[in-house]
Amino acid sequence: KTFSDRPALEQAMVSSICSIINEAIASQGHASLAFSGGSTPKAMFALLSQSDQDWEKVTISLVDERWVDQDDDQSNERMFRENILQNKAVNATLVGMKAPHDDINDGVSDYQTKLYTDIPLPFDLVILGMGNDGHTASWFPDAAELSQAMDVNSEQLVVTTRPASQPTDRITLSIVPVMSAKNIFLHITGDEKKQVLEKGINNDLCLPIHQTLDILTQKVDIYWAK
Repeated sequence: KTFSDRPALEQAMVSSICSIINEAIASQGHASLAFSGGSTPKAMFALLSQSDQDWEKVTISLVDERWVDQDDDQSNERMFRENILQNKAVNATLVGMKAPHDDINDGVSDYQTKLYTDIPLPFDLVILGMGNDGHTASWFPDAAELSQAMDVNSEQLVVTTRPASQPTDRITLSIVPVMSAKNIFLHITGDEKKQVLEKGINNDLCLPIHQTLDILTQKVDIYWAK
């Protein structure tokens, strides 16, 4: 789905997200969403927060997170609180990934438990992002844990990755709960990301985003604007 500019993309995404939320609440009484962080979705999140939804029935969780304090500038959870849990969406439930542990492995265990107790599965919607290096979620091409994170037969719903290219360790969903999501969007902007994505689709470049698209059996709606 190609748009003339980012505001048009963001409006279209919000419209689609709201339809998914409404349909989920009508059919099952709640909606469960997993969003990616970074800078790309900020404006879309702010727009989404102004939409009329039954937000008390919506659970928002994270696709991945840097292992930093929740008030750190690099925290996805902080970005979500500042951009989504505002305005009309202030009553949505946000389930963060960062736990009050020093050991990231304890955090992984905590979030795995939350996926069975606090977050309704399967997700009604997962929104993935993508970096210029072809990573999605925290499945980085240089992470030693990449094969574990993308193991379709794994019992782990949450894993840690320690990519050499990144300054912090990461906690991330594995591909297993993404595979079961009812809807999946990929949100990218800019020519460079589009070129990385298309090189893998049309040629032999096989980065994590291309592996992901190969694995997923659902239709993935790709939203792109320059």
